[in-house]
Order: sequence, then structure tokens, then C-alpha cells
Amino acid sequence: MRGIFDKSGIKELIAENSRFYNALFFSTLSAVVSQGLNFLTLILITRKVGESSMGHFSVIQSIVILLVSFGLLGQNVSSAALTSRFKKRYPNHLGLLIGNAYMLSGVVLILVGGILLFSADRLFPEIYLDSFPRLAGIAVVILWTFAMTFDMMQVSIMIGLEAYRDLIKTDALKGLISISLIYPLSIRYGLSGIVVGYLISCFMGVMTNQFFIRKNLRILHVTVRFRYSPMIISRILDIGLPVFTAALFISFATWLTNKMVFAEINGAAALGIVFVCRQIMSLIQFFPVQISRVLLPIISEDKDVHSKKKVRITSLITVVAICTILAVIGLLFEDYILMTYKVDAASASWPYRIILLTVIFSSVNMILGQFVIAGKNPWIRALADFLISMAMIGITLLLKDNYLFTALPWALLISYILSDIILAFYFRGKPFSLNGLTTNTV
Repeated sequence: MRGIFDKSGIKELIAENSRFYNALFFSTLSAVVSQGLNFLTLILITRKVGESSMGHFSVIQSIVILLVSFGLLGQNVSSAALTSRFKKRYPNHLGLLIGNAYMLSGVVLILVGGILLFSADRLFPEIYLDSFPRLAGIAVVILWTFAMTFDMMQVSIMIGLEAYRDLIKTDALKGLISISLIYPLSIRYGLSGIVVGYLISCFMGVMTNQFFIRKNLRILHVTVRFRYSPMIISRILDIGLPVFTAALFISFATWLTNKMVFAEINGAAALGIVFVCRQIMSLIQFFPVQISRVLLPIISEDKDVHSKKKVRITSLITVVAICTILAVIGLLFEDYILMTYKVDAASASWPYRIILLTVIFSSVNMILGQFVIAGKNPWIRALADFLISMAMIGITLLLKDNYLFTALPWALLISYILSDIILAFYFRGKPFSLNGLTTNTV
């Protein structure tokens, strides 16, 4: 154990996992630019429009994320893993893989958009934007769904190509759009401006992502081919369907719990405070998310069992350490952080503290989930997320009447703890040894 933390042990650890750390560095740098500016934008927007408007935005955003789950069909994960594998093993079929991925999502999104257009009044009455007629507001949400779906898929493809330097450029563009476009639109048009701003940001991201994907494919002498291939579709769905199922559980539970809280008296304000707390949660999870982004293609493609084991242990220890330290710092500076958002500290204090604890269990869950997917057991991930979703819905339903402001935070914390226990039991037969970091035996 001591060997991990002395100077020579750290140098050896970094040297033996150089691919992981190089990928992590550039992925982190790209996200610093994008998410840093987006985080600043959300602070400014919340201070300007208040927690009630942000609560309404949170409901609309959860609807979009639910619809995106259908459009992606798990390709936010499968695209990274399959692109990495095809690049190394089947480069002649890489263009066919990307073309089929685009076509699959395009067809599903057309179906989803058509259903939403004719059934939004019954399914999603929360979609109303003051600056637009009802039908135009629905159209904006459909377009945002299309743009976000392809943006997320393209980012996964670029991660699979290990085009991290290009991701820095696309993320920089998204960050600049956040601060220069979304915030001014929110001042002028309120909630409608926020939604339209994010729609424009996603569309700009799609165009920029595609430019860099084509650039990287030209280097590999690969052309995207839009020709239906049952074999390719089958490979996509083999990984994607369990991931889609898991994402659908979580996105459905998030939308439904948001909807339940939003419908209560003072529900918009309560949901707005939870939205703020989740933004802080996202900030703390910044490094764990970057580790998760680069982890899957590496442990999916690498045949060296010992090397994969070291990367897994390293990533898990790093995530727990970072989240624990940042959660403690967040607790120490609670008053200043809540003051930054101009939210009611009396109402936000307990939701904030519960979320700080939740972030540790959530981040561990994120990394364990990548281990499961890379180990070709993605349905275990789906089972864990099903448990999370059921716990979220049940606990929120039980608590919302008497504990409106803390119902969602408690639901998140308990559900992630239960999911971590399930995944830990799954890995119980494959114990991680800390000695594996400093020895050359498996």
C-alpha cells in the first residue's frame, strides 16, 4: 500500500498507465473550457431568473434527456467502445460503423419527433415557453432533442478515435456559446431564451464535431458510408441496448420525479434548488466524468489483463479520493457557494448537504458501470440502473408531501447506495488488490 503513494511508486504508476493519463489530461482540458464556461453561465442565469424558472427549465431539460435516450439507443457508450475497436481491428469497416450509427439514430429520432408532435399535450404538458406558441415550443424541444442526440454520439465517436485535442476545440466553442449567447438570451426572453440558446449550442456542436470527425477519418483514409449493414447494426445494439435500457430507466425516473415535485405547491422553487445542487454535483464530478470518458475505450480495447486491472484500480481510487475531498471543501464553504447562486439558504442547506454525500456514491457508480460494460456484461449495468430508478420514484413519492425540498436529494442518495451495493456484489468474485498497482503479477 505504501508503495502506491511514495515518489517512485507514483512515477511507476503514471509510466505504466501513460495512455490512460494522456487521454485523461486532454479530455479534462477540453471539458474545463466547455463546462467551466457553462457552469459560470448557469450561475449568472440562476441569479437573474430565479430558482422557480430554473425549476421549470429543469423539467423541460429532463424531457429532452428522456427523448435523447431513445434517439441514442445507448450509442453514447457503444460508439466510443466500437469506434476504438474498429479503429484498431477492423479499420476497413470503421466508416460503415459510423454511417450505420447515424442512420439508426436518425430513423429513431424521426419516429420520436412524430410521436411527440402529436401527443405532447397529453404526455408533456410542462412544455410551454412564454415567447412561443404551444406548437412552436414543442418544435423547439424536438430540434433540441435531435441536436443533443447527435452531439453526444459524435463526442463518443471522437473519444473512440482518441481525438482529444479536437475535443478541446469543440468544447471551447460550446463554452463560448454558453457565455456569449445563452446568458443574453435568458436576460431578454427568460426561459424561452435559455432553451433556444442551448438548442443553438447543440447545433453548433454537431457541425463542429462532424468537421473534426471527417478530419480524423481522412488521416485514417476512412470515408463514412451510409449503407445498411445488419452485422454492424447488430454490433451496435449488442452493446447499445443494455446501455439504452439503463439510460431509459434513469432518464424516465428523473423526468417523473421532476414532474412530481414540479406539480406541488412551491414545487418549481424546490426543483430549482435541486437543479442548483445538481450543478454543484456536476462540478464535483468533473474529474470522475473525465476518467469515465477515457476509461471505457481503453479497458474495452486493451488485451493486457494486468494493464486493465491497474487502470481500473487507479481510476476507482482516484475518483473516491477526489470526490471525498471536494465534498468536504463544499461543506466547509456552503454559505459562500449558495450565496453565489442567490438561492434561499434556509431552503437549500439540507438538499445541498445531501447532494454532497450523494456525489461520492454516484461517482463510484459511474466508474463501476464502465467496468461492467467493458467486461461485456452491460445488462448488469441495466439492472443497477433499474434499481436506482425504482428507488428514486418510490422515495420521492413517499417524501414529497412532507419533505418537498429534500425528497429528490434523499431519493438520489439512497438509490445510488443501493446500486453500488448491487455492483459491489457482482464484483465480489473479482476482488481488486491494491498490490496490483505496484507488482507485475495478475
